[in-house]
Amino acid sequence: RAGKNMIRREQIEMTLRESEEKYRQLFEKGSDAVLVVDAETLQFEGVNKAALDLFGYSKEELLSLTVRDTSDEPEKTLNAIQKVKDEDPESKHIPLRNFIKKDGSFFFGEISSGVFVSGGRKKILSSIRDISERRRAEEALRESEERFRTLFEFAPDAYYMNDLEGNFIDGNRTAEDLLGYKREELVGKNFFELDLLPVEELQKATELLVKNMEGKPTGPDEFTIKRKDGRQVAVEIRTIPIDIGGQDVVLGIARDVSERKRTEEEKTKLQNKLQQSQKMESIATLSGGIAHQFNNALLPISINLDMLEMDYSGDEKIANYTKQMKDSAHRMAQLTSQLLAYARGGKYQAKTITINDFIDNTLPIIHHVINPDIEIITDLLSNTLNIKADQTQMQMVLSAILVNASEAMEGKGIIRILLKEEEIDEGFIKYHPDLKPGPYGCLTVEDNGKGMDKETRDRVFEPFFTTKFEGRGLGMAAAFGIVRNHDGWISIYSETGRGTVVRIYLPLIEARIEEPKKPTIEPIKGTGTILLIEDEEIVMDVSRALLERLGYNVLAAMTGNDAINIAKTFDGHIDLAILDIILPDIQGGAIYPLIMEARSNLKVIVCSGYSVDGPAQEILDAGAQAFIQKPFTVATLAEKLKEVLEGT
Repeated sequence: RAGKNMIRREQIEMTLRESEEKYRQLFEKGSDAVLVVDAETLQFEGVNKAALDLFGYSKEELLSLTVRDTSDEPEKTLNAIQKVKDEDPESKHIPLRNFIKKDGSFFFGEISSGVFVSGGRKKILSSIRDISERRRAEEALRESEERFRTLFEFAPDAYYMNDLEGNFIDGNRTAEDLLGYKREELVGKNFFELDLLPVEELQKATELLVKNMEGKPTGPDEFTIKRKDGRQVAVEIRTIPIDIGGQDVVLGIARDVSERKRTEEEKTKLQNKLQQSQKMESIATLSGGIAHQFNNALLPISINLDMLEMDYSGDEKIANYTKQMKDSAHRMAQLTSQLLAYARGGKYQAKTITINDFIDNTLPIIHHVINPDIEIITDLLSNTLNIKADQTQMQMVLSAILVNASEAMEGKGIIRILLKEEEIDEGFIKYHPDLKPGPYGCLTVEDNGKGMDKETRDRVFEPFFTTKFEGRGLGMAAAFGIVRNHDGWISIYSETGRGTVVRIYLPLIEARIEEPKKPTIEPIKGTGTILLIEDEEIVMDVSRALLERLGYNVLAAMTGNDAINIAKTFDGHIDLAILDIILPDIQGGAIYPLIMEARSNLKVIVCSGYSVDGPAQEILDAGAQAFIQKPFTVATLAEKLKEVLEGT
């Protein structure tokens, strides 16, 4: 029996040694650092190779240290050890700690600890795993998430996320501002349910959602978002399907493009306005050229008719013929005046006039062109508003507007003419850049006729455009040219079936009214030598004959060089030059200083089939005494000559 007991004891001891060896191998060769600590002194009593590698100490060095020597947070470490000693359940997995290596560097460790008794003393067995890399990765991930969360939250565009059914998951502050909803009002709601889109755009939104379900990004696409307050906002939306935590979601980016669209619309309007202006300027140039040629052609007719009447003043039969021809010539001259007015060349007899008196005096003259069934009501200011204007040209403007208003009514109707003073400021000029700040007279003509559609309204100032029969249409185009040439502005507001309102703005001046001169019945004769500079032969012939008949000696020059040579070489006094501005070799503006250099006391009348604006005005500004418009009458020329020669 004793032998059997001894054998059994030896077997137990062997089993125990094997078990100890196995656990020793686990202790020594484990990948985690394992340390045995005395629970009271906190002295390291056992360490494995992984612990030595982790802390960087030799075994003797580490066993000479306590837990306090290897911790960056001793107080927290002691509190954690106390929980282990008290066998607190929380101590099974101690939170991350900063540990100090031999070289002074730190690492993050994840600790698992337990208590056991050995030799009558409590011991703490701790397993430490270095999770520095994981901790750095987690920290980097948190920083990245925070950074992107900040970018998401404070992005200038509206960022939002929704699931594949269109339900909102999240949205940033800009999304709240754009939609007018708080985030909590959006989350969980479907954009169809929130009634964010007009009915006509729902189909397009559904198609984009289907593409997102297929994993396809979309955009940019324009939508009209209806905010919570009902206001509509134009937006541009891009969508990107993404995966977040295994969930398929859609990241949407919405940009408010309302201001951009307004800017584009304004740009388009300005471009259209520029194109329209360029087109009208081109036609204006053509109109001015045609008017010039017509006026040159009318001049011989006008002068010859006057001289025919002078030669046969007592012949009633000839007088009847000449009257009809003069009436036709006058009509043609009015037509060329309209052409010149459209070409912004109508202001060639500008004087100070009162708008109030002008309207009162003009209405009886043009009343015959208005349908008698139409009532004209005026509301004019009692105080006088003075402008610098050509009265004849302004009569053309008022006549054209009233004729249009009359023809827009079927049967009876009312035309109201109102006058008031307005101060034009920078805000008004922003939309009317051709005007200058200051006081203006605002003349408004309203009618209750059939009105105009947009197409007609946009083209109403085009020359030869008409809604009536062919051959009409210069009236409003001429009105536009006249008003613009008077530094004013004309605008039309009209809707089909709601009448038309025409507004004319003319700059006001403070000046005395000029008394009109009484017309001369008989041509005034004179004496002296006149240098006649004219390139058209027929105009030269008839003008020369007229001047000689009026008693003047005439020096003829059909080119600019001829005129300069005569001015330099003529052996005698030249009293006056009549200078045409369009010549084959040298323009009138270049001739003027050269002839004045040769004859410093020479008086000059500028003569042209064009109006006074442009080259003619430049010569007047340089010192010429007067301007005369072709075609002129004998009496008109005679009076102008007397006025300049006598300085009256």
